[in-house]
Amino acid sequence: MRTPLALLTVAALLPGCGQAPQPADLILSAGQVYTLDESRPWAEAVAIRGGRIAAVGTDEEVLSRFRGQVFELGGRMVLPGFHDAHVHPTFGGIQLMQCDLSGSASAVALTALVAGCDAALPQGDWLVGGGWELSLFPDANPSKDLLDAINADRPIFLRGADGHSSWANSKALALAGIDAETPNPPHGIIERDENGAPSGTLRESAQGLVEAIVPLLTAEDRLEATRQAVALANQFGITSMIDAATSTDEWTAWQGLDAAGGLTARVVLSIPVSSPLTWTPDESLIRTEDRGSGQRLRRDAAKLFVDGVLEGETAALLEPYLGEGGGTGMLILPADELAARVVALDAQGVQAHFHAIGDRAVRVALDAVEQAIEHNGPSDNRHHISHLQLIDPADYPRFAALNVTANFQPLWAYPDGYITDINLPAIGAERVEGMYPIGSLERAGARIAAGSDWSVSSLNPLPAIETALTRQDATGEIEGTLNANEAVSLDTMLRAYTANGAWLMHQEDQTGVIKPGMAADLVVLEKDLFSIPATEVGEVAVTMTLFEGEIVYRRPSQPQL
Repeated sequence: MRTPLALLTVAALLPGCGQAPQPADLILSAGQVYTLDESRPWAEAVAIRGGRIAAVGTDEEVLSRFRGQVFELGGRMVLPGFHDAHVHPTFGGIQLMQCDLSGSASAVALTALVAGCDAALPQGDWLVGGGWELSLFPDANPSKDLLDAINADRPIFLRGADGHSSWANSKALALAGIDAETPNPPHGIIERDENGAPSGTLRESAQGLVEAIVPLLTAEDRLEATRQAVALANQFGITSMIDAATSTDEWTAWQGLDAAGGLTARVVLSIPVSSPLTWTPDESLIRTEDRGSGQRLRRDAAKLFVDGVLEGETAALLEPYLGEGGGTGMLILPADELAARVVALDAQGVQAHFHAIGDRAVRVALDAVEQAIEHNGPSDNRHHISHLQLIDPADYPRFAALNVTANFQPLWAYPDGYITDINLPAIGAERVEGMYPIGSLERAGARIAAGSDWSVSSLNPLPAIETALTRQDATGEIEGTLNANEAVSLDTMLRAYTANGAWLMHQEDQTGVIKPGMAADLVVLEKDLFSIPATEVGEVAVTMTLFEGEIVYRRPSQPQL
C-alpha cells in the first residue's frame, strides 16, 4: 500500500554520519527513481539545490549528506522530465481557446459541438475551431452541407486534427472566392462533389485560401495560447519540447512568454523553410548561435515538409495508391531541390527537422542527409525525421548509418479509424501492417525519439508509451493490434522521451538523465511503470513536475510546500 506524499524536514544527523549535512532546497526520498543514467539506473532519493541535482542514491546516502524539505514519495516513480520531440504548442493552445472539437466520437457528436459553439457566438462573428477527426467521415471528406445546416449565415472554418485538412461551410467558401471554377492551388486540393462544386473539405495549401480571410488573432491571444500550452505540457510531466513549425507570430509569443518569466520548459523552435500549409517560411528567424547557449528558448532548427498525409492521398509513396485515383502522392519540393536545401542548411550548422509520412518521402529525406554528409562531412547537427508512417525496409539501416533520429508519434501505432477506414482502402493490408515500424528501426540501430504532434493527438506521453508497448488502443475502446512485431520495451520508450529527446535537442549535458550536476527537470508518477501491466501505463497520473527544481505542476490532491 502506497503512503501519502509527506512533507518532512531533516534537521539532524542520521546515525553513523561523520559530518554535518549540507543544505538542500528539496529532497525526494523513498521513491523508485529511474535515472536513465547507465552508471546507476535506479535510486531511492534525489537531493536538489540551486535548480540542479546535488545527489542521487539510496535514502541513507542522500539523507545523511543533505538536509532540507523532504517529499517522502512512498514508492512513487521519479523520471527525468519528459521531452516532446514534435509538438505545436501555440497552435494547440489556440485550439483550446476556440471551438475545440478534439475527442468527438461520432459525426453526430461533432456537429452537436459545432452547434454549441455557434450558439455561444455573437451574430456576424466567424466560427473558427479545430480538432475534428477525419475518420468520422467517408473518404475523410465532410460536406459543407452539415455546417450550413447549423448556420448558413455565419462563416465557419474548422481545421482537422491532422493539420492537413480543413472543413468550411458555404459562407466561408464564398467569402474566399472558392467555387467550381477555382483551380487547385500548388500543393493543395479543393475536394469537390459530383458536379465539380467545392464539397467543403480543403487539403494542404488549399486551406490557406480561407485562412487568408479568417479574422487575425491578436498578439495577446497567441501569448495566452502559448502560456496555456506550456502549463498543459507541465501537467503531463513535459519539461522540454520541440515546436515543430514556428511562425514569426508564434516566435513573438514565445519570446514574450520567456521575457515575462513564464517559460517553464526548454524549447527548440523548428522554423519552416518549406511548407504546403499555412505556416509562412521565414528562414531569417533561424539562429545557429543559440545551440549550446543554455537558453530555455532556442531557434537553431529548420522544418522541412517533405510530403503530405495518407488521409488526403498527399503522402509521397514508392508504389501507387489503390483505387481509381492511383498516383503516388506529392513531394513538396522535388528531391534534388530538397537535397540542395538540406546541404545548404547543414553547412550553416542548422538542424533539419523533416515531416515525412510516406516511404518515398522518408527515402528522399534520407537521401538529402546523405548528400549533406558527402558535401559537408559529418556534423553534430542531429537531423531527424518525424512521423514515419511508412518506411521501406531497405531504408531501416540508413537511419543509424546517417545518424538520423527516428522521431515517432507512437500514439498513432494502433488500428484506429484513420488506419482501418481510410488508410487500409487506400494502400492495402500489406503496407498497413508495416506502419510505424518502431521495433524494426530500433533493431536496425536507430536512435528513437518520440513526440505527440499535439494538437493532432493527446499531449500526454503515457498513453503514447503504452501504445508503443502494446500496439493497441490505450483507451481500450478500439479492438485489434497493429503489427505486434513492432512493439518495443518500456525502457526504449522512456529513453525516447527523456535521454534521446535531450540528445536530439543538443541538451544532453543539461537534462534527460538524473545524475548530479544536471538540471532538476523531473516528473513524479503515481505508480512505478515497471511494476504494472503494460495495459495500465496510459492511466498513470503525474503527481508532480519540477523544472530547474521549481514545482511547476502539482496534482491538486498533493500538499503544498
